[in-house]
Amino acid sequence: MEKSFIVTGVASGLGSCVAKSLRANGSKVIGIDWKGNPDIQADLSKEDEVIGAMEQAFLMCPNPSGVVSNAGLSPVHENKSEIIEVNWFAAKMVLELSLEYLATSEDSSAVCIASIGAALGGDPVLEGYLHSEDREGIENFLANMQANDPSSTGIVAYSTCKAALARFARANAQNWGSKGVRLNVVAPGKMDTAMLDGLLSDPVLSEGVSSLPSGVMETGHPDQIADVIKFLLSSDSSFVHGQVIYVDGGTEAIMRPDLV
Repeated sequence: MEKSFIVTGVASGLGSCVAKSLRANGSKVIGIDWKGNPDIQADLSKEDEVIGAMEQAFLMCPNPSGVVSNAGLSPVHENKSEIIEVNWFAAKMVLELSLEYLATSEDSSAVCIASIGAALGGDPVLEGYLHSEDREGIENFLANMQANDPSSTGIVAYSTCKAALARFARANAQNWGSKGVRLNVVAPGKMDTAMLDGLLSDPVLSEGVSSLPSGVMETGHPDQIADVIKFLLSSDSSFVHGQVIYVDGGTEAIMRPDLV
């Protein structure tokens, strides 16, 4: 029987590679993005469009085998509030809206995309606001940071969202597992995408990004990360649940060798 998957952020980069990889295996993929030619076009910085896109996706794919919450904005995106909206609120909502549908399919799973930034650059105060959905606290935090350290606002917002997603998955392992649905996180390191190009072009952030250590290669290709995501969506990973998997050439291990 043909398997069906819903993937956000399919127009480019990792999302495009994931969609191509799944389709190459004979699966149906419902792609969501705001640009390009996705199956469903939606601006995921707007809550009503997130809900509308997912409702449409479930009409097209009522019994999905898996969902990949991949869409995200770069740290250099101009509107820092939109980074929060897409990388946290929308990413989390995609997962939450998917659970009841995934629970109708045997051996279903979801994968959300974090980042090496989840390990290296989040702010605990901002993350607290994210988990409590304190939008006023979030906006005040961003405004204060923008006034005092504007060059760091984007990367802190981005990394904190990714850390919050990783924590969300681990905190929900029991709930999702009780419904027969696996939930895992893939946290890529540096990979050859337009987002990395943008970071390396930034006069402030480029030095920090360039200096990240790697054990096996300087940067990865999105296909290498897509292979891990495909594994987590397959029955081959049926005992893998609630995990945060760094696919980064060893960066996280080198920087945090004592963390197990």
